[in-house]
Amino acid sequence: MDVRYQSAASFDSSFKCPADPAPERGDSTPLPSINERLAFLRPSRELLEYYRKKIAEFDEEHEDLVERLEKYKSTYEDQHKLQWDLRQREEELAELQTALSDMQVYLFQERELVLRLYSENDRLKIRELEDRKKI
Repeated sequence: MDVRYQSAASFDSSFKCPADPAPERGDSTPLPSINERLAFLRPSRELLEYYRKKIAEFDEEHEDLVERLEKYKSTYEDQHKLQWDLRQREEELAELQTALSDMQVYLFQERELVLRLYSENDRLKIRELEDRKKI
């Protein structure tokens, strides 16, 4: 016999309610509320053991789910930190690339200046040689 059916049978036997109260008779006794009905319920030992076992199972499942959530939380936090680090590195890389580009422009300008100075130096040496020849 199923535990649930047994408790329902004992529940039904504890109440003396009419099977089908006819509204046209004008019966003024209201049906007891669910809480009142449950207060009179005398659960069997098997029913109590069944629900204790169910509660224990749900507690274990709850603990497992909490552990999984903690693991996911840890994984999410690690991923978030890695993404943050990656973003920082990308920003740093962009800054370094900009600095490198600026340095290349500066280096090109300095090379141009050096070439102009070499050219002017050569021109002055030629002029000096010409001036010495004149003297």
